[in-house]
Amino acid sequence: MHNPVRIFVYGLATLLVLMSVLAIFTYLISNGSITSTNLAVASQLEKINLTQALSTVINNRTRFIQLMLLQEENLANTEEWLSYNRFEAEYGDIREKMTPFIDGKETQTMLVIDKHNQEISELVQQVSVLFLNGSRREATEVLLEDVLPRTGMQFTQLSQLIKEQQQAAEQTTLIASQQIEQNRSQILTFSIVAILTSLVVACLTIYFGLKLSNQLSSQFEEMNDYLEDRVNERTESLLDVQKELIEDNNELARLASTDNLTGLSNRNHMSEILTNEHSRFIRHRHRFGIIMLDIDHYKSINDTYGHDVGDQVLIRLAHLFEPAIRNTDYVGRWGGEEFLICCTTLETNDILSIAETIRRMIGNTQFDKVGRLTVSLGCAVIETGESIEELIKRADVALYQAKNSGRNQTVVSASTHS
Repeated sequence: MHNPVRIFVYGLATLLVLMSVLAIFTYLISNGSITSTNLAVASQLEKINLTQALSTVINNRTRFIQLMLLQEENLANTEEWLSYNRFEAEYGDIREKMTPFIDGKETQTMLVIDKHNQEISELVQQVSVLFLNGSRREATEVLLEDVLPRTGMQFTQLSQLIKEQQQAAEQTTLIASQQIEQNRSQILTFSIVAILTSLVVACLTIYFGLKLSNQLSSQFEEMNDYLEDRVNERTESLLDVQKELIEDNNELARLASTDNLTGLSNRNHMSEILTNEHSRFIRHRHRFGIIMLDIDHYKSINDTYGHDVGDQVLIRLAHLFEPAIRNTDYVGRWGGEEFLICCTTLETNDILSIAETIRRMIGNTQFDKVGRLTVSLGCAVIETGESIEELIKRADVALYQAKNSGRNQTVVSASTHS
């Protein structure tokens, strides 16, 4: 018969071995799970950081493009173009770093972003050539009509990429949760074996196993919360940048169509209005006309009182148009001391009445330092088959006749069909 002490020692040793094996096995499973999850979370965070860096580069490049639009002179400084090229180099470096982390739907989204970036780069090269050749107007049109819309589409795709990364992060968290559940199942299995061997070993195993599982759950929940916070933070940041970009683009569009001195529409914007009204006339036969207005003896005002006073005259005159014209009419500074009023939906006789109202109102106004001044006006109403250039030419001729007939009067161009 075996010595009870020896049996007790053998049994205790067996229990200790079983406990050791269970502890080692549990540790290996848990450690492997933590390592795998940590790597997945680190990969997601790195991808988010690189996406934010890419967004920053695109935003800086967009602000550079906005700076080109706000430049008063042609942008011909080589240093400034080198600054733009650095944005392209930074984009390439970040894009190369992102390659190992991009997969699935993100690959297609990134290809669209790269395509927009290539198109923007080619368009900006065209703009640089236009600026260097002195073609500022054509360069501005390319920036407003082609480059900035593509930049907006690029930010939209970045938003899509952030959403896809958020989905990937949620998937990573789901996999981690499944690993936790799998670990719990394995631990529970070994705990049952330990219970069959010894109630004491089983109790200790369950206690430490559940404790370890709770710690793992707490760690994974903290990792998940942290990852979600970072994703939401990056998403909100990108949306804020998009909002600022839209506001900046709207302001740039307003500045591009406004005369800096008077606040009226500039020549480019008035040309667009005339084009729209001409198209409306062709489609619906809604006639419109134009009034060319020129300040009499304006050069003598600048020569006598200085250009600052001359500018104040133009500003004051711009404020007089609003009560003098109809709500449906448009007025803009055509150039120098010359203004153009586009009168929509009218008959031939209506334009003379509008022009005379303007002339009398200006003639009855007292201008600072200058006193009273007069204006000459030339009017023309669109005719069937007539182009915008021909309409403007007729109004110019009428204005010339008003000037040569003694000034301070209105001349309406005769109908080309009369």
